[in-house]
Amino acid sequence: MLPLAGRFLCSLRSHAHSRASAAWLFTLLTTNLIHGTPTTPLNVPLWDGNPPGFVATAAPEHLDTAGTVGNVSVPSLAVHLPPREKASGVALIICPGGSYSRVGLFTSGMGTIDYFVPRGVAIIVLKYRTRPPSANVVADALADAKRAVRLVRLHAAEWNVDPGHIGMIGSSAGAHLVLNLATHWDRGDAKATAAVDRQSCRPDFIGLLCPWPNQQPVAEFPVTHETPPAFVASARDDKVAPTAFAEGIAAAYLNAGMNCRLWLLEKGGHTAFKLGGNRGEGARWPEHFSAWLDHIILGTPSALRP
Repeated sequence: MLPLAGRFLCSLRSHAHSRASAAWLFTLLTTNLIHGTPTTPLNVPLWDGNPPGFVATAAPEHLDTAGTVGNVSVPSLAVHLPPREKASGVALIICPGGSYSRVGLFTSGMGTIDYFVPRGVAIIVLKYRTRPPSANVVADALADAKRAVRLVRLHAAEWNVDPGHIGMIGSSAGAHLVLNLATHWDRGDAKATAAVDRQSCRPDFIGLLCPWPNQQPVAEFPVTHETPPAFVASARDDKVAPTAFAEGIAAAYLNAGMNCRLWLLEKGGHTAFKLGGNRGEGARWPEHFSAWLDHIILGTPSALRP
């Protein structure tokens, strides 16, 4: 397998979605132009039947023209695979933010689809449950995140993914969700009847962009010698997700002797790491992340991989 740095070139692209009627808006928004080639993702239900804690009286899910989903009661994965001949074996599960009340930039995967898929990385966007309708959204979203990793690991061979190279990237509330999973994962149930339940839900590495604490202290996210390596990015003028929380995460990693790359910007606010358009230095996070990831993939001890 070639190092990822050779695949992750320094270019960013953006595209605009056309306005459309609600009848075919979802199809339009989930068709992404990757180097001029239309690609439609695989839409994979996260659970067999209704998820645990399903709210039968939930109002219909809503997708707006910006690609943001609200009122999610039935979570799913949007799987964007590179051509087999270009596949690096790396998969990134994307958890967009939205204060747990929506899944923002779902259809663009926070801009990661256009950047990473042409470079051989599978992008799998998680549409996790939101409040409303969830009455315990942090727990429900965590259950969805665990299930997402298990499913990707189960389908690794089918999707041309290395089961030891499955990472997660989140922004804002999505970063909170990723950190929650990274510090509360399990190895699966070896005695489970369903193959998916026998899979570990530990991501092999994580990316946290402007991580939002959700009023929780860093101590509630215990970092141990088995916590996945982390790339953490924050802007000092972010009024929503304070840099102090990002710095606290990095300190916890340091105290545990685990790998953490902390990248701080002076300016950019809570949208510092948004891709697309004429963005600032924060829009270069895929380059920084990719260089760090090369080291992680080549250097992570196999004993820590599920």
